[in-house]
Amino acid sequence: MVTRIDRSGILKGKIDSKEDILIEGRFEGEITTTEKITVAKGGYVKGPLRCKNIEIAGIVEGNVESTESTKVYAFGKIHGDLITGHLFVEDGGILGGKVTTKERSTLTLDSQIKK
Repeated sequence: MVTRIDRSGILKGKIDSKEDILIEGRFEGEITTTEKITVAKGGYVKGPLRCKNIEIAGIVEGNVESTESTKVYAFGKIHGDLITGHLFVEDGGILGGKVTTKERSTLTLDSQIKK
């Protein structure tokens, strides 16, 4: 199952999930999931993100913590600090903040969102 904010969607608030999240529109607030967040090209997120994996082709303004991997594609931008297990940045991707990579086993999402 995927939680999706489509291109015409503009949402504010807080999301706690155990599913993948796809953002094609605009979201302002905090997102935490035990799975993957995808910010599509044209997508925009303002606020902190915490997840297992993240793929960014849009814009993220806020700190990002991914316990396993982060992929920033050619049009992707992160304006905030990043903590991740593994980092991939495609030519043209932008990271505007402090980057920390850690062993995957040392990163957790607060007991996986209090199962």
